[in-house]
Amino acid sequence: MYNVYLWLGLLFILTPAAASEPKSPIIFTATPSQCVALHKGQTCYQDITFQWQTPDKGRFCLESSKNKQRLTCWNGKEIQQYRHSFKSNASAVFSLIHHGDNRPIANVKVVVTWVYKAPKQSQSGWRLF
Repeated sequence: MYNVYLWLGLLFILTPAAASEPKSPIIFTATPSQCVALHKGQTCYQDITFQWQTPDKGRFCLESSKNKQRLTCWNGKEIQQYRHSFKSNASAVFSLIHHGDNRPIANVKVVVTWVYKAPKQSQSGWRLF
């Protein structure tokens, strides 16, 4: 029994502290997260402010997932927000990526919606009184 406690104690001492600490989540938001156009299919125009908190070290980029366009890149906590002129007729996903491996570490979606879903009925044609 003493050997079990000895091994557990050694394992606890030799385990790096970083492995036992939970990683802090990346905070990433878009404000507003919704863009409203008048009619279905119309292009929506909106200034979107992206805000995030990234680790102190590393190079990160904000990327549009639609066309893989990098909007801005920075080191560590150098910048914490970015204002983007959004222009689209469809919803879009934006990602924070780690510059080295290009994998998204956080995503946010900007949803495009419309006031009127269907176009108005044509006024031509027969009418019944």
